[in-house]
Amino acid sequence: MSNTNTAPSLKNVFYVTAAHMMLDFYMTLTPPLWAFFQTHFNLTVAQFAYLPSVIIFCGSITQPFMGYFSDGRDRMALVALGLFISGLFVSCIGFAPTAVVLAIFLIFAAFGSSLFHPTAGGLVTALTPKRANLAMAIFLTGGTLGMTLASITGTQIVERYGIGYLWIIGFPVLILSPFILWLSRKIPKNERRATAGKIDFSVLRAAETRPLWTLYVISVLRSIIHTGFVSFTAIMGASRGWSTGKIGYVFSGYLLASTLGRITGGYLADRMSQRKLLALSCASSAIFHIGFCLTTGPSSLISFFLAGYLFDLGITTNISLAQRALPRNTSTATGLVMGFSWSMAGLAILGVGRLAEWTSTPTALTVVSLFLIPAALLVALLPSKYGTEETEAIAEHAD
Repeated sequence: MSNTNTAPSLKNVFYVTAAHMMLDFYMTLTPPLWAFFQTHFNLTVAQFAYLPSVIIFCGSITQPFMGYFSDGRDRMALVALGLFISGLFVSCIGFAPTAVVLAIFLIFAAFGSSLFHPTAGGLVTALTPKRANLAMAIFLTGGTLGMTLASITGTQIVERYGIGYLWIIGFPVLILSPFILWLSRKIPKNERRATAGKIDFSVLRAAETRPLWTLYVISVLRSIIHTGFVSFTAIMGASRGWSTGKIGYVFSGYLLASTLGRITGGYLADRMSQRKLLALSCASSAIFHIGFCLTTGPSSLISFFLAGYLFDLGITTNISLAQRALPRNTSTATGLVMGFSWSMAGLAILGVGRLAEWTSTPTALTVVSLFLIPAALLVALLPSKYGTEETEAIAEHAD
């Protein structure tokens, strides 16, 4: 009986993963095209910085609230809705007559992404509670595959046919979203709905949550680096003479290296101190981020790919440690170090754009890379270890 129920549930996880692949495909399509849009709309670097800043902020700050909204509702249907919204508006960006209209399209797409991610992340583990880790691994891999394909696809369409042909990418969402919606009626209600509960934010003021705030600051610093390089690498590449197509390939290489780093980091986190792994990730990737900015040619690209690999060694560790710091409210902890930290990083992008305007894009990104040094030092403020027994005892006491 158990095997009979698990097989269809795991099959449904693959459907949600396909939706995740398409969602991240749409949301990663624009960063390699930022240089094109900057030239297309005749924007200065500082003016351009408002685009990724507003989009990141809108898509991140709303995630915890979207996740709370999805509890108690049909999450499969909301997954279909989030995917449809993002795919629809990203497919329309080629028709944007001004930068303001472009920003409006991408803000609506970001809202769709904000609805999708916390909803789908909770859904895949609910579909297979006895194989939750496998389900989450499948789900995350789908998103990474979508991001890697997007960097090449978008740039190749624009370079070969022009920005007006980006509407072509809208066809998959017109097929997949209705299919997911139809599929939701075939899944038991207890799997696609969660029991809504009241969030008690007073726990965030407790003394035992101090490590969580340290991890939050570390996450903000790391998010600034990531958003800074994703937002301005295309601008810097264009200044170095890269074609739109080459920018796409460079982004794909960076995302592939990051994926390998994430897998390696997950493996190492079970075999060494997570604190040391997080500190190593911050300190070592800072060196190669700076190397990418200060060099040119093949050595610059190698530095960029190594930076992505080393940076993502610590990406899951940061989240895992936050959940251990707040074992009774793991969703709140995750939302804090992910959604809220990304929103703060989105605001910081405005400063990065202004600094690039005053100096140069490589100089601005070099300065941003230095934020990884205090991030590495802050790891020393974390407790020497989070014992599994202690975490379980706290959780049992809460129950």
